Amino acid sequence: MNPQTENAPESGIHLYRHGPVAEVVIHLPSQKNSFRVADVQCLAALLDQVQASDARCLLLRGGAGVFSAGWDLSSVDMASADPMAVIGDVVGPFCKRLREFPLPTLSAVAGPALGFGLGLALACDICIADEDALLGSPFRNIGFVPDTGAHYFLLERLGYHRAAELIYTGRLLSGQAAAEARLINRAVTAGTVVEEARKLADLIANGPTQAFRLSKDILLRGGSFDEMMAREATHQSEVFSTADTAEGLQAFLQRRKPVFIGR
Repeated sequence: MNPQTENAPESGIHLYRHGPVAEVVIHLPSQKNSFRVADVQCLAALLDQVQASDARCLLLRGGAGVFSAGWDLSSVDMASADPMAVIGDVVGPFCKRLREFPLPTLSAVAGPALGFGLGLALACDICIADEDALLGSPFRNIGFVPDTGAHYFLLERLGYHRAAELIYTGRLLSGQAAAEARLINRAVTAGTVVEEARKLADLIANGPTQAFRLSKDILLRGGSFDEMMAREATHQSEVFSTADTAEGLQAFLQRRKPVFIGR
């Protein structure tokens, strides 16, 4: 992987490395980091780089205090647009890939995370936001149906009635309200989300990330109690032969802090 330096040009989507953490920063020239198809493809290419690297955690954030206001509607031609193709061939597969990415993933939300931006934020394993951030899918204001997995995340985390209210009204939630409703993990003091997200990413990246990968697989698959117990047994057998498990057991017996290497 050839990550950009912190002095990379502002415009674009950039990949940085901070130790074992890969940090992807969205800083698009469109208003409030609004996406077009090419931008999604660029983001997908960066995920390829991260997955091929030795990174142990992925942090996704926006630049200049803005996560993403969603899709660049100025790029939509109602006469020729094919939403089925865009969602089915580009947006949907990308959101699915981000949700199932084999590393722990975090999103750090400052400013708006709307529409496609909301989908990006919630597709990550963990989402934290500034308390004054704004999250939602105000598609009712333009007559669209929320997409990028919005229905799934709202229903799963808020329940049918609250999900319906947010979809029908287009009401946005502050970071604090989203955390209180359990739509996201937590809210932090305004202006500190990047700092707090980096602390959390460092903590995760220095953990037994092979075990985290297997736990992520169990969580994503879900199922009945018996099914998840069976998967736990299978994955416990798999992780038992890793260097990190050996280190963890040895450190426990020696009463010291373990040093995990992600293998």
